[in-house]
Order: sequence, then structure tokens, then C-alpha cells
Amino acid sequence: MIGGMEIGPVRVMTTHYRGHTPEEIAQLALDKIIYIGQNSHPMVIAQAEAFKDQIRSILVKYLTMAQQEERTTICAKLTQNGFEEIAKLINTL
Repeated sequence: MIGGMEIGPVRVMTTHYRGHTPEEIAQLALDKIIYIGQNSHPMVIAQAEAFKDQIRSILVKYLTMAQQEERTTICAKLTQNGFEEIAKLINTL
């Protein structure tokens, strides 16, 4: 116990020479947002898993959109400052 709160399981996700994908980030978020107790009734587990899948697809969509918007902003700033070639490279990611 720390400060009156119980610390649950910790999940670590690493990558090799890249950042996390929207799918990976969505899964990390879902693990914090939606908990499904293993002692729950099978119907409740099935409903919760279906709901989790719906939320996952929404999170992935908007995380991907945020990623693209950030690239667009970075490319615009680079272009404004005379770094068109770097902006083109970033835009191909």
C-alpha cells in the first residue's frame, strides 16, 4: 500500500528502434480504462470484451489521426523555416 492505494499489476511494453503504434497505445489505455474481472459471469465477460473491441477501434482511429496531425504541424513548421526536404521525409512516414 502506498498512500492508501493498492498498486495493481504493472505492464511494460518496449519497442526496438521505433515508437509505439496507435494500436499498442490503445491497448495500454484500454487496460487502464476497462477492467474485466475473471470471476465475472461469462455473459458479462463477453459483453465487456465486445465493448472493449469497439472502444479499441475508436481509440486507434483517433490516435492515428492525432499522429498524422502532429506530422502535418511539424512539416508546416519545417517548411516555414526553409527545411522543405526534411518535411518531405517526415511526410513519407
